[in-house]
Amino acid sequence: MPSEPAVLYAKADGIATVTMNRPEVRNAINAEMLCRLADVWQDINDDASVRAVIFTGTGEQAFLRGGGPRPPRAHDAGPPPAETDFDRRIIEDYSIIYKGLLRNYEVVKPIIAAVKGYCVAGGMEMLQATDIRVAAEDARFAIAEVKHALFPMGGSTVRLARQIPFAKAMEILLTGEQFSAAEALRIGSSTRSCRRAT
Repeated sequence: MPSEPAVLYAKADGIATVTMNRPEVRNAINAEMLCRLADVWQDINDDASVRAVIFTGTGEQAFLRGGGPRPPRAHDAGPPPAETDFDRRIIEDYSIIYKGLLRNYEVVKPIIAAVKGYCVAGGMEMLQATDIRVAAEDARFAIAEVKHALFPMGGSTVRLARQIPFAKAMEILLTGEQFSAAEALRIGSSTRSCRRAT
């Protein structure tokens, strides 16, 4: 029996539901997820019947998190070898990564994020591209790249300070520390906190 795709996508009554679907690894981003997300965002923009989007994740542990630190590579080593068709797509068109992460690509329909569990790294970066954010009480947020000597490539260094107070944005970016759903609501990073987000 084939495994389920890394992103589940459904449309009904004008609502598109986009669900990150790698619960066994807390919905960590991989090449398949980025490619499928890029295709989904394009379809949402192209489909006039879609009026709004619900963006969430499967499982109780995480909304979406980054792929984690990778081992350093020599500057002249080039990209890793392609193991899947999704890897090949990204090697052929690197912009798919940014489109999947909603950086430099605007979805013109409102996106409602329903967050439970961890929303860190790439998850937190994508959250900043959504319009309404509902977080479960157990949600935890962080832009953790700095803890791994990485740069948050999803646009947080620009977006975050535009959305919340500058000093708080700098604290989040420079420390990588996690914060709660209540704190996200207090600083304006989420619009509502509730017992369950889905």
